[in-house]
Amino acid sequence: MAELPARDDRLSAAVAKAAAVYTPFTLSFYDVIVHGLSNRFAWLCPTQKLIELYATSLSANHLEAGVGTGLFIDRAADAAFDRLVLLDINPSCLARAGRRIERFAPQPWQANLLEPLNADIAQFDSVALTYVLHCLPGRMEEKLKVLDHLRPLMRERAVLFGATILGRGIDPSPAAKKLLAFYNAKGIFNNGADDQSALEAGLRQRFQTVEIERQGCVAIFRAS
Repeated sequence: MAELPARDDRLSAAVAKAAAVYTPFTLSFYDVIVHGLSNRFAWLCPTQKLIELYATSLSANHLEAGVGTGLFIDRAADAAFDRLVLLDINPSCLARAGRRIERFAPQPWQANLLEPLNADIAQFDSVALTYVLHCLPGRMEEKLKVLDHLRPLMRERAVLFGATILGRGIDPSPAAKKLLAFYNAKGIFNNGADDQSALEAGLRQRFQTVEIERQGCVAIFRAS
């Protein structure tokens, strides 16, 4: 039992390290680097593919778990939300995304997905978890504990959808290999052991219906 606090401290430090890179400065060119270049040329998953996922999965009562810059909702949403909540551990991401999609009156919620969430709030009809899992520490089985924290916030027929960059079971280009090695060395990514089979198994343990496909280095999923 004495070892548990130390392990929690390491997890907290790893989460903080991965999140700390997203400062107002780095977020100012995030879309160019990630959505403009990396998605298309390194991960071989054009951003438009993810925008289409959002366009077909968003509900009017939506929780965005891990917000980035708000690009996906900005590009995919074509109607007003009854409720839109933005959840992220990083206040800079919340602020930037909130400004970008201000027209939808989003509600910010600063929280760590690896810790239990407040289940007293009204449940959602859709939850997005996009480009979050590859940043979290631990094996895929450990990362997917975030789903156990999100499920109480989902209504009975709610849809969970999103995407994550895999580190194993893929055939990355030389550029993608270098980028994966760099991001993992810096603690920005923690996905060296992440593969599609572990992700799919974890989703099927928790949801009745699971759809998953791989586009380049990216696993795209939807579950309900």
